[in-house]
Amino acid sequence: MHRKRSTQQKGFLELIVIVLIALILLRFLNIDVKAVLAKEWVQDFIRYVKDVLVLVWQDAISIFKSIKGA
Repeated sequence: MHRKRSTQQKGFLELIVIVLIALILLRFLNIDVKAVLAKEWVQDFIRYVKDVLVLVWQDAISIFKSIKGA
């Protein structure tokens, strides 16, 4: 269990590092992240991804509950 937790923490830290590198790279390329996020199609895409992730999470929970209950 301890090994699994450290692996999860490592994955989370790697994700944070990747996001920070991406933001630094965008800044270096003079790309305004706020302007990109303000575009209508980007906001629509973010909403779509959020909705899909919520559905996937709900399905995963229901599958886990059905397996646990069986």
